[in-house]
Amino acid sequence: MNDAVAFQTRARTIDHLGREQIADVPTAVSELWKNAYDAYAREVSLQIHSAKQPVAVVMDDGHGMTRKQFLEKWLVVGTESKAGNDSVPEKLRNGLSERPKQGQKGIGRLSVAALGATALIVSKQEQEKFVACLIDWRLFENPYILLQDIKLPVIEFSDAADLAVLVPEMRNSLLENLYGSDGDDGRAARLSSAWRDYDRLIRERDETEQLPSAQIKLSASYDLDINKFLSSWSVWAGKKKTGTAVIITELNSALLAWVAEGEEPNSDEIESVKASMIRTLSGFSDPYLQSDESLPAGSSVANDHDDEALDYRVVVHSRSGSKVVVGREEGFGLEYIQSLDHSLIGKVDEFGVFRGRVKVFGKDIGNVEIAPSHPIPTSNKDKVGCFLICLGAFEPIARSSSLSEAVHAKVLERAETHSGLNIYRDGLRVMPYGRPESDFFKIEERRQFHAGREFWASRRIFGRIGITRAGNPNLRDKAGREGLIDNGASRAIQALVVDLLKVTARRYFGTDAPVRKELLPGVEAENDTAAKNAKQARSGQLTNFKSAVKNQLPELKVAFSKAKSIEIHLNSVLEENELDELWKLSTVVSDLQNSRLELRLPPKPKILGKFEERYREYRDQYAALVEVIEGVRLRWASETERLKAKPAIDVVKSRLASHQSALSDQLSRWRKAIVDILSSEQSRIISSIQDDQKEYYKKVSPLLFEVEGGRVILTVALAELDEARQILNDHFSSKYESYKRSLQQLASGVDLDGAFAYAGARSETLEGRLEKLQSLAQVGISVEILSHELHVLDRRLQTSLDKLPSEIKTTKEFGEANWARQELVERLRFLSQMQVSGSDMRQRITGSDIDEYLRAFFGSSLSEKNVCIKTSESFKSVAFYEFPSRIFPVFINLINNSLYWLPAAGERIIQIDVVEGAIVVCDSGPGIDPDDVNNLFELFFTRRIRGRGVGLYLCRQTLAAGGHTINYADSKPWKQLSGACFVINLRNGFDA
Repeated sequence: MNDAVAFQTRARTIDHLGREQIADVPTAVSELWKNAYDAYAREVSLQIHSAKQPVAVVMDDGHGMTRKQFLEKWLVVGTESKAGNDSVPEKLRNGLSERPKQGQKGIGRLSVAALGATALIVSKQEQEKFVACLIDWRLFENPYILLQDIKLPVIEFSDAADLAVLVPEMRNSLLENLYGSDGDDGRAARLSSAWRDYDRLIRERDETEQLPSAQIKLSASYDLDINKFLSSWSVWAGKKKTGTAVIITELNSALLAWVAEGEEPNSDEIESVKASMIRTLSGFSDPYLQSDESLPAGSSVANDHDDEALDYRVVVHSRSGSKVVVGREEGFGLEYIQSLDHSLIGKVDEFGVFRGRVKVFGKDIGNVEIAPSHPIPTSNKDKVGCFLICLGAFEPIARSSSLSEAVHAKVLERAETHSGLNIYRDGLRVMPYGRPESDFFKIEERRQFHAGREFWASRRIFGRIGITRAGNPNLRDKAGREGLIDNGASRAIQALVVDLLKVTARRYFGTDAPVRKELLPGVEAENDTAAKNAKQARSGQLTNFKSAVKNQLPELKVAFSKAKSIEIHLNSVLEENELDELWKLSTVVSDLQNSRLELRLPPKPKILGKFEERYREYRDQYAALVEVIEGVRLRWASETERLKAKPAIDVVKSRLASHQSALSDQLSRWRKAIVDILSSEQSRIISSIQDDQKEYYKKVSPLLFEVEGGRVILTVALAELDEARQILNDHFSSKYESYKRSLQQLASGVDLDGAFAYAGARSETLEGRLEKLQSLAQVGISVEILSHELHVLDRRLQTSLDKLPSEIKTTKEFGEANWARQELVERLRFLSQMQVSGSDMRQRITGSDIDEYLRAFFGSSLSEKNVCIKTSESFKSVAFYEFPSRIFPVFINLINNSLYWLPAAGERIIQIDVVEGAIVVCDSGPGIDPDDVNNLFELFFTRRIRGRGVGLYLCRQTLAAGGHTINYADSKPWKQLSGACFVINLRNGFDA
């Protein structure tokens, strides 16, 4: 018998084609964004909401779907619209140019299942009703159900407000897939049997796992605030007329990682998941497209202009606000590639020949042509087609880079998240190329043999391979979007790029490349010279500053004595009411103003070392002088006006003439000093250049006799002449070009003194931080080991103590030993940020709790140092909710600092109070120097002997994690004692 039969499809087929085919969450999001691109969206986003039941929403403003289109296309797997070249009608393109289709197999929409268990799809096309569908993807995991037995609720509605009312009915309809519906006994029997068998299968596999049918029923009971989650969708808000949104619940763990932030410490795994999504989706669209002219033949991708490009972003909504974690970035196009140390930009034609431009250390090598070392396939099924390539790389060491130090640091930072060689098809990224774990072009594999010769490294290159669907039809994605299908074309493009990278590395960029050997010494010499000049400038600035302080300090003391004498004389004149004598003091007051300006110091270097104390002595005396001068000036002016010693116009004219004369005298002195320096420099430069003009002849003249005597052949002689000229040219260039540029900057009004002060301070700060970071890293490692070992040892010690006989537990010695263990753990907990007894939980903390904790922690050390901690009743009565590990270490650090700085003699008080809704911690110590206030919370800033400068930094960072702030106050009403005063503001204030 010859029967004609058809395949029967199980529901699980959808799960195989969707969730199980997608490599990971970033890839799934990328697939949905590509669908939005195909729907002519201008913007698409993934919104992740922190809630009791976290929710993710993928939304776009594409052309949307009608009910008919949803039934015939979205709910049909492998639609013909993806396989063919059907164009979207112009009226649905939102005014955009025609876009090449990204989808190929018609299954990309099923990647929604990789993001979460349930999905509510809402779509709207212009002049049509909304259409919505509710799906629980777990229905398709049951291996016993036929696909045709699953029926999904699809509804239409006219007003956005109607959906919330219709969702409960959709849930009931969805639940019918567990037990069937009235009037369909055959389907009901099949469904009941299928779920019974599936539940039994799961129960046999794991008795603790919740049954699938129970999970689906539980999901249907969740109340979803649709208006809240769709409020940022432009269609829901009525700003746009078309689009599609997918509300996803019971999220994949990779999405949950974003909403877990703030509730528990971020693990390495969570940080890795976040980094993967940022790295993958940040490069979703090709940032290197400039115009259609640069694209391979056959491409129709739109220009990368603001009115055509797809705007994409990932937004995380938490209790502390909304944050965009992924988005399109401006300023990273071909210009960025060309600005790096090295670049390779061009096009590979259909024969595999690369034509383009090369730059090495910023020097344009010009147009180059590189033919492939092996023939490429030419048959229609294996042909690659032409493609674009652009690559930029930077030197890992700043000394060897043609970039400035500041730019190099920024490029190095960007490389952490955006480096790699991506592949883009028609302007959108092909996964997973460009990720660190993907080495399709064998970049890291080759580096293992000889890193310097092979040059290219994934972590320090930026770039892409640009292909199109029309120009490269054989380069197709695998079903799971984990790369290109392995065929002749994909192997050919791989071989072409690998070959190109090898040739360019050996010819231009790698350690064996002649061009690199020629240019690198000059780059390094220029950087060394710049570093040397900067160091000399910093050293010179420091020397000049110290000299100014030392030389002007005696003058400052004389000026202060003179100002005090004039102040006394002014008081005497006013007591005697001598108007003529008061008027005569006008010149004296003006002279005081001049002395104030003359005694002002040049810009202060950031690091003064032991000279800091001498400087502060000068600063304080100068401040006292200014205070006296201002007092004299203001009193003289007000009394002159009150007593009418002279008409107001005469006073103003006299002061104007005095100031004009003083300024003219000062300018004349500056003119003379500058002209003298310029004259001296002019003579020196002329003499230096005259000497240098003879240098070349002195260097090469002996060669003439060697050539004339036949001892050196012509080619060698010419080479030596050229080499000598090049060496001297480089030497003279570094000597005179920098001098000329400095004069040009001075002519342009650039303050070189201030610039060197800033650059020097910045450089010294960074150098100091690097040195301390290295030592702090060792401390961090020790703390990590301590945290782990302490936890284990404490548990073992506690277990052993608990097993001791009860009569021993009642002894005094046992109590002291157990107390000592607890105290040791309590003190070390501050360092290791750990909780020995279970996990740290948010608790209700009162001021009394803090007071008791501090007195127990510091114990007898307070009485030994004769220090009194005063906590007000208002502080003791306050209460708030927070993690203890976020609060107690802050107070310990503040009290520790106060104990260090409190004076050896006199009253020694630390006071904790509540002022205007904030917690205030003050002491009776010397306080903070005004120059140090802005640096207090910087990492590594300290005035303590052998201090590390991390305490206050950690205080601020720890409090910031909970949304709280800490600041230094130097004024009423917060400052209640003479010393340091810190103000802590809690995010939500105190509990009632």
